[in-house]
Amino acid sequence: MSLKIEKKENVFTLEGTLHSNQVFEIRNFFQHKLKSETSLTVSLAGLDDLDLSAALMFKQLKDEAYKMNKNFNVFTAGNKKVLGPFLMLEEPVLLAAA
Repeated sequence: MSLKIEKKENVFTLEGTLHSNQVFEIRNFFQHKLKSETSLTVSLAGLDDLDLSAALMFKQLKDEAYKMNKNFNVFTAGNKKVLGPFLMLEEPVLLAAA
């Protein structure tokens, strides 16, 4: 399934699958958004699958936002399908009870 990004009420909602072959383009998309906005919120609630490279990408984007003194929040809204790769990372990336 392809990836769809939609912005609703200041939240970027991702639907479909997010794998390593898409990470470069998605990273560029969110880096561009970080330059023009002070805060970004990304919902992974609609994803069917996500791999480790995508989880690492979100961690790097969060680190970049921090260095720019901006907020970058990622949450799953209870979607357990995408938690595995985030659990492999040593640092928390997801918002806790989102």
